Amino acid sequence: MKRHFRLSLKKRLRLISVTAIFPMICLVVVLLVSLGRATHAYSGITRSVSYANKYVKEFKERIDYSMYLAVIGNKSVKDLENEETTVNGIKTVNPYKYIQKMMNACDDLADMATVDSNRNQISMLKSSLKYLRSYIATLESNIEKKVSYDANMAYLDDNIRNLTSLIQEGIQDYIYAETMNFDNVRAQLDEQNTRTLKISILISVITAIVSWLFTGAASKNVIGPIQKLCKQTSRVAEGDFTVNTKIQSDDEIAVLTESFNDMTKEIGVLVDDIKKQQVNLRITEIKLLQAQINPHFLYNTLDAIVWLAEEKKTAEVVSMVTSLSEFFRTTLSAGRDFITVKEEESHIKSYLKIQQFRYEDILEYEVSIQPEIYEYKIPKLTLQPLVENALYHGIKNKRGKGKICITGKKERETLVFQVIDNGKGMDAGTLMYLRNKMEKEERFDRKDSGFGLANVNQRIRQYYGKEYGLWFESEENQGTTATVVIAAKKIEPFS
Repeated sequence: MKRHFRLSLKKRLRLISVTAIFPMICLVVVLLVSLGRATHAYSGITRSVSYANKYVKEFKERIDYSMYLAVIGNKSVKDLENEETTVNGIKTVNPYKYIQKMMNACDDLADMATVDSNRNQISMLKSSLKYLRSYIATLESNIEKKVSYDANMAYLDDNIRNLTSLIQEGIQDYIYAETMNFDNVRAQLDEQNTRTLKISILISVITAIVSWLFTGAASKNVIGPIQKLCKQTSRVAEGDFTVNTKIQSDDEIAVLTESFNDMTKEIGVLVDDIKKQQVNLRITEIKLLQAQINPHFLYNTLDAIVWLAEEKKTAEVVSMVTSLSEFFRTTLSAGRDFITVKEEESHIKSYLKIQQFRYEDILEYEVSIQPEIYEYKIPKLTLQPLVENALYHGIKNKRGKGKICITGKKERETLVFQVIDNGKGMDAGTLMYLRNKMEKEERFDRKDSGFGLANVNQRIRQYYGKEYGLWFESEENQGTTATVVIAAKKIEPFS
């Protein structure tokens, strides 16, 4: 069914994000603007002061010393144009060019000024520079006219040097005014920072309140239904597939709930099908095990009974028929998956009695199972396949007489059974192959000699867990030990 959402979950979450992020973005913008203004103000002051400092010392020194050299050397200012560095470390300059350079620098300082009064200061400096240029022209004229040295020196001191000092003081006043502006900028920044802090606190409080309101609403409409859904999920995990969740909502949670209900119903149907399949699988598995009984075993046993009857050996006939009856009674066991240890012992004894009649020249056996574990139940046909394997692949392949020993005991919380034979055994490669197949629970071919063994191992692990099962130890020409470890507890069969 198609739904028309009034406000979807996605839009609600976006709305919460917007209410939290947008004010923060505005706050960051305000802070960046404030920081930019502060940086620009400080940078402007620093730049103007650094630029002015460049001319404070060198202007007066170069002009004064260059004109001094012109007077004492009776030279034209053109002769000073090479900007040679004197022994005092001061460069000589063409005063006219240098004054023009200073005029251009004044224009730059006027543009850089952060204090209005400094622009007037620059205008005064430019006027002084114009006067200085006229004084230098007069001194140059006096030098060309061969005016006396003393008169020229007096003119240099009274006019040029006094004016360069005045210009230098003007530049220093400019620097002082710019430097003092740091305090004004700092005061403005402090005021702006206080204002920004108040705005930040106000925005943060408003954002927190609005976000809390939206989050509370989202929690009620989203988290509540999800928690309810989680509880229902736990019931499903425990195996209750009849749960049906009802949530009044017009958003994606409602779709999720409906999907959950449909999924739970579908899982319930699937689980029922799996249980039915499991029953069929267990029945098939038991039939496979029963089919493991070599038909030759039955034929040979019946032939032996017939031969004994013909020889009038009534007691042996009764014993063989009784053993065969007990063997099949346990094999069938009214369709049960689990039988007692006592019944399993009776089963293997019946099997060995029959086989010993046929292989009396090569077979001895001994069954030693502790009576205190007789009442424990274990999977049916746990030991018989191991005994059969020991006989056909161990004892029969050995020269001379062999022996099979079956033991059973309780160790702590486990039942441990062993089927030990002193038969042919296995080489290292064959043993490793068998162990790997058993450990990985790989399927043996139906005709493979390990088919019954793998079946035993897989059933034990299916009932009790991976830590239990069937393990082999073997040495070629020495024999084989098959060990079965089962939990000493009651296990309910799957079927």
